Parts: sequence; structure tokens; C-alpha cells
Amino acid sequence: MLERKALLTLAGLALGMVSRCFAIQPETDKCILAGLDAAYSMDFDRATALFSEADRLEPGHPAGPFFLASLKWFEYSQNVDVPKTAGEFEPRFNQLIDQALDRAHKMYAENHDDPEANFYLGAVYGMKGRWLMLQRKWIRAARYGYKGYKYFNRTISLDPQFYDAYLGLGMYDYYSDTLPTVLKIASHLIARGDKKRGLRYIETTLEKGHYSVTEAKLFMISILVDYERQPEKALSLILDLRRERPANIFFILLELPARMVARDWDGAAAFGEYLAARVRENAVAKPHVSLFDLYLGEAYLGGKDYARALAIFNRCIDQAPESQKASVTFCHLRRAQLFDLLGRRDDALEDYSFVKERPDFFDSQDKAARGLKEQITYEDVVKQMQE
Repeated sequence: MLERKALLTLAGLALGMVSRCFAIQPETDKCILAGLDAAYSMDFDRATALFSEADRLEPGHPAGPFFLASLKWFEYSQNVDVPKTAGEFEPRFNQLIDQALDRAHKMYAENHDDPEANFYLGAVYGMKGRWLMLQRKWIRAARYGYKGYKYFNRTISLDPQFYDAYLGLGMYDYYSDTLPTVLKIASHLIARGDKKRGLRYIETTLEKGHYSVTEAKLFMISILVDYERQPEKALSLILDLRRERPANIFFILLELPARMVARDWDGAAAFGEYLAARVRENAVAKPHVSLFDLYLGEAYLGGKDYARALAIFNRCIDQAPESQKASVTFCHLRRAQLFDLLGRRDDALEDYSFVKERPDFFDSQDKAARGLKEQITYEDVVKQMQE
């Protein structure tokens, strides 16, 4: 499936990174909570206004620029599968994250034992690392991640009840133990991860966090679906998110890949059809319609309803609002594989060749190269969709 680790769960991975409000006024806290709610609902304009108001209320505090930078990370994550989009967001992101870092360092200089100052330093370095991860700059990402890890450790040593700091620790522990080899090598040179400990830390934030509960749920869903292969446990968290924000169509989408990992092809297809009509009526989701179609087409492919799968992949390719998105590339790849399964080798070769000419997204060119060499099997396609 189209690298759910990089696309599907990106929708919420950077936003809820502060815990107890030691120096923040109640009004500022309300602005941040409302801004997070707007961000998770993909209302970026309202989120920007609310985080800017938080910054106005606390002009020397790192929270304002940090959350605004997080929002830029969030916006970029929604466009990371389109070539050369980093430049659209990076200058403003760097400006905000540098401002947040400067303020956090000033807090730290005033009192090295301030848990909040240590936390924000960890959060800022972690955010810089995650920006680099989006660009697949694994070694630099690991270095920033480790800087954040040290400050998060310091935070909980000073205040064990600073519960959102456990999320940063858990993310580092878990992902440095499970992400690509180059990142694992880099992180092991700095600090060895421990995925079991990471899961415990993430659970702590999920149960006791303040701003970070939703983020912790999204991370845990990603882990349960993509790494631990426990889709049933993931579904209970997905239902929690859907109850909290029933109008959020991206939270609804999370159920589809969970069903696919469980090989519930009929359930996934039915749920995908339920989503398909709503996506085209939703102004926030409509630009990403090709991603929804890709998942729906994959559900039909997995269920061996090849005629419907082909119709959906054709629709994705012909009607995508943004033709350069990775989801369109993968619709061509899946259609090529479907043609192979149907015995239409010449049509398959045409699509594989098309993918080879596109920018490389999530190893799409390598998968296409393999398809050009030999016909793929059904089990190999399913394995790819569940990677």
C-alpha cells in the first residue's frame, strides 16, 4: 500500500507536542487546543489564526512559533508526494522553527532545570528531524532526533508527570528500532532504540497527555497497522478518533488500510465506496481524491474483483486533480500489476514504463523495474499493498 507510513498517518504526526502548561496562561492554552482541533480538521487558516493568537498572548514563549512551524510541517506532509513542494513551505518553516528554538534556548539559559524549557528544546529538535524524515534524509534526521531525545529524557527526569514528553521518547525508541537500515545504523551510533519501551512511552502519552493524545493515537494506529500487524487493536483507536471528530474524513480513511492489512477485502471495498462519494463533496479531501481511489482500487484488487479494480484505477489516473501525486504514480503501478494478473502483458509493460519515467516515490521505480523484468503474482501484489 502506498507507504502508509509516509502518507496516511502524516496527517497528525507533528502537532500535539506540549504537555503541562507551566508558564502558559489559560487563554493561551485554549487557543492552542482550538488550533490543534482546527489543524486535525484540516482547517489550516483557522489553525494559523489561533496559533498566531497564542503567540500574541505569549510573545516570548516558544509555543506560538513552534505550533505554527508544526502546522507548516503538517501542510507539507499533505503534499510530500508531489515533486518539489518542499520549497513552498521550507522558508517559513525554518523561520518559525528557528524562532521557537531561540526562545526555548533563552528559557533554558534562565533555568537549566526548567522541565518546560527542556521539553521545548526536545520538541523543536524533534520537529526538525521529522522535517528531514519527510525528505528521506535519514542520517541528519537521526541526529536531530537524538538531540530531541536527550532533552525529552531530561524533561521527565525533572518532572515524571510531564506526560507528553514520553511521546517524543517513544517515537525515537520505536522508530529508530524499526525504520530503514540507514536510520537504524545512524541511531545506533548515537543511542540504541527499544521498540517495546517505545510502545510503553507512547501508551503513557495516549492515556495521560494533554495536547498530544490525538497524536499518540495516530502514531499507535500507524504502528499497529504497519509494523505490529495488529489491525484489530488499531480499529478500536480509529473508532475513538472518529467518535471525537466524526466529520474528519481523514480519520475515517484510517479504517480502510486497517481492514486491508487484515485481508478484509470486502469490508475494505465497501468502506472505500462509502468514502468515495463523500471525498468528492469535501473541499478539504477533494485534492487528495487520487489517494482515496488508490486505496479503493487496491481493496478490489485484493478481493480479486479485477473489473472494478481496473475501473477505479482508470478513474484515479484520468480524473486526479493533481496528476503528479505519488498516488497517481501508484495507480499506474497497480494497474500495470493488474494487467499482468489479467494476462495483458503489453498493457502492463506500458504502465511499468510510464512509472519508470516518473519521479521515484517510495521505491516506485524499483517496483516498476521488477515488473518490466517479469510478471508479478497475486501474492506479490498483496505483499506490496501491505508493506
